[in-house]
Amino acid sequence: MDAVAGVGPATVRLAFPPEPRLLGTVRLVVGIVARKAGMGAEGIEDLKVAVSETCAVAVGDLTRAGRQDPIEIDLVETPDRFGIEVRDRAPTPARDAAGPDQPEVDDRELGLALVGALVDDLKTATLEGGGNRTSFWLRRDPLDPGGLGPHPLDPLEPGGLDVRPPDPDLPPPLT
Repeated sequence: MDAVAGVGPATVRLAFPPEPRLLGTVRLVVGIVARKAGMGAEGIEDLKVAVSETCAVAVGDLTRAGRQDPIEIDLVETPDRFGIEVRDRAPTPARDAAGPDQPEVDDRELGLALVGALVDDLKTATLEGGGNRTSFWLRRDPLDPGGLGPHPLDPLEPGGLDVRPPDPDLPPPLT
């Protein structure tokens, strides 16, 4: 994380090309960082859905525009909440009256409606020079202040299960 303890929010920054196959990796990273930040299980799932929906819309918009600009994500941890900002350079479509070939609600609006239902605070803006900024925050669950605790498969956490390959210098386990 980028911040020194007590100096400001801790931030993890990601950038990835607009390829649908990478959305699962983004969800995984968000889940791991949110868990390490102490978010509860329900909050982690909401954040993963929200970020994957926001990124999927950006991937679609960039692909339709024929652009390969990277999508940038900041994961921000503060003492009382966890936030995500997604930035993309997809051009904003012209806002004409919906015709027979143009849907009344576009993918971005529909995606933002879903994200807004999952998070506590949602903001969108147009970037200078074109593109979109979507940021959202989720407060920590006051009933689960410690989050999930150590992951049972994390060998670096106390009580974690060690799933590393066996040491070749040790004899095989008894069966």
